Amino acid sequence: MILVLNTLESGDCSEQIKEILAEKDDNVEIINTAELKIMHCMGCNMCWLKTPGICAIKDDYEIILKKIVKADSLWVIADTKFGFVDYRGKRVLDRIVPMLNMYIEFRDGWERHQLRYHPLNFGVIYKGNGNRELLEEWSMRVARNMAGKSLGVIALDAQQARANANVDVFESATDTAPEIAMGTAATPGECAAPLPQHVLILNGSPRVKKNSNTNKIIEAFAEGLESTGITHKLYSLSNRTEWDEAREAFMTNDNIIIALPLFVECLPSLLLEFLSTLPTERKQPAKLSFILHSGFDEGHQLRLGEKFLQSLPAQLGCTYGGTLVKGGSFLLRMRDNNYIKKVTDKILASYTKMGHSFALNGTFSTPEARKFTGPEKNPKIGVLLFNLIFKRIVKKNFERFANDWGCTRPLDDKPYLTQQK
Repeated sequence: MILVLNTLESGDCSEQIKEILAEKDDNVEIINTAELKIMHCMGCNMCWLKTPGICAIKDDYEIILKKIVKADSLWVIADTKFGFVDYRGKRVLDRIVPMLNMYIEFRDGWERHQLRYHPLNFGVIYKGNGNRELLEEWSMRVARNMAGKSLGVIALDAQQARANANVDVFESATDTAPEIAMGTAATPGECAAPLPQHVLILNGSPRVKKNSNTNKIIEAFAEGLESTGITHKLYSLSNRTEWDEAREAFMTNDNIIIALPLFVECLPSLLLEFLSTLPTERKQPAKLSFILHSGFDEGHQLRLGEKFLQSLPAQLGCTYGGTLVKGGSFLLRMRDNNYIKKVTDKILASYTKMGHSFALNGTFSTPEARKFTGPEKNPKIGVLLFNLIFKRIVKKNFERFANDWGCTRPLDDKPYLTQQK
């Protein structure tokens, strides 16, 4: 069965969608998500560690999860913003996390969470002026995460549909404005002067501040800034009451950092929504930099997110100050264990060092920042040792965390299969 999530707000496109997918399968079910109440994923990990397979958010998305369990393939139809799917399209993908479980494995050479149910193929149908190359890579990465295959990318608009037929009329962000596709990076001389005196920092994580790994990273990074006398102001986008003030600060500050976790291979949908509310014209120039992190250690897991972030500053009237990329942040939330605290203290100390570096250079486009990422991919010996030794240790630690959270079911439970039986 093919499940189609139509996130467009511009009316029902069911007949057009069925025509597009007619040659792929007769059994197509379309859900128009504009008619449903769907919130942003909060990154709370409840669906992994407290109620395995069941999302803590009680809205209409559970209807979708029960459909996905029965589906072989999933298509998301979305409008585009910044060359990528808009926040409504990303929102329905961010909430797919219960389809995976907490346990870790190496699959197709990548560090992955285990599937809770079965492989799922994935594809994107987009409306508007999307960056096709970016969307195709995103589709591939999402499909890999779900152990399925990419169904590809299809343009819904007539102009883009002709591009699918190999007619060169597709106007992506890359085609129309190279500076939009890659961002406008300052030269080394421009990065060094003038150096920042004050930095605006936005926490782009949807997780509430007290539980946010991103917030811990920002606090450590800010220590490095403050050691050189640089001040900062922080806004957390998980708190919508701060959005108006954060927007005003974004438009009036000349040095901005957005810190964020990787969510389903790219930016969290909550951050995409906030960015879409920003004015398109600035009164003064600004440099926009990013701190991008994820739970997995491998650098290559974050490269699509980094590529997308390179395209954002020019579209927001800013120059690009680089992206600080780092994995291995999952344990930051689990600091009650002495061993874990020692490990995470080292992680946070490294961010403090990078805060000091940013204060001296005014950019993340430095050899030190590139080295900070660590290994692009786990070495073969590391994968072997994980499978032979550490896999069981990690599994037991996750089960201990779950027990502390009051979990009463196996972490790899399949609740919706049980309900169907």
